Amino acid sequence: MRNEVKRIIHEEFLELVQKIESDFRKNYNKKRRNFIISQFDNETTAEMVFVSSFESKSGNTIERCAKRFARLRYGAENVPDVINTTGHPIQISNDEHKTQIIVSHVNMSNPQLGGRITTFRKSNTSEGRTPSTLNHTKMQELIQLGQEYIDGELHIKPVDLAFFDGNVWNIMEIKAGGDLDSSNAPSNIDKLLTQFTGMNMPNCRAYFATLYNKDGEGHVWNGGVKKFLNYPENFLIGSQFWNKVLPGGIEFNEFCQIYNEVLGEIDLNARIRALIRSVCGEN
Repeated sequence: MRNEVKRIIHEEFLELVQKIESDFRKNYNKKRRNFIISQFDNETTAEMVFVSSFESKSGNTIERCAKRFARLRYGAENVPDVINTTGHPIQISNDEHKTQIIVSHVNMSNPQLGGRITTFRKSNTSEGRTPSTLNHTKMQELIQLGQEYIDGELHIKPVDLAFFDGNVWNIMEIKAGGDLDSSNAPSNIDKLLTQFTGMNMPNCRAYFATLYNKDGEGHVWNGGVKKFLNYPENFLIGSQFWNKVLPGGIEFNEFCQIYNEVLGEIDLNARIRALIRSVCGEN
């Protein structure tokens, strides 16, 4: 299983690095035209380009890894590309979507439903140090709300990760560190609540998940999203997330070791230096 985890990381991150290499010069030239950073030397600019590109692309890459890990753990049939909640067979393609999709008879794009979900979220928002009341039990009220917006059509919403663990469905909104500002946090929770409503089933759990603990692994995570969801019940932070999706026998610490091994084998640092030399040597 360790070899399988390593193979997945290697495949996904090698593809990522190759994509960055292919468009590095184009992105570097765009950055050089930015007069705001014109005082930076070429090497500093090139480093910024790589870091920016790696950060923006690595989130999707690591999410794909997580989905593949979950398939190792729970079985491919329990981590489908199309989550069919309709109760009957459907013919629908997921080719246009980079993530998994929820297919539901609940009209998840109905603006009135969206407004009521926002009102529901606000009614459970924490004030001060009081925890949000929006936990798994309270969220069940959204199933009844969703019944009012069933129209028999097929409605689609993408979801970062969804899988059946043998007992319940788990759906997740995944962020890197989860440090969302005051404008982004509510909209991300509304998105997760809409997905939950579309799932239209009592054996479903919704989580806000992060790839790492921005406050340090083992420390209490602090983020604006805690105002809107019950902490810690509806959160999977850092190692909690990875231990939920990694296959048996592999825990978070070993996963980190494998990740570092793979990036060493890909020779990431040497490739970064080569990219920087390739553009800086011409200036």
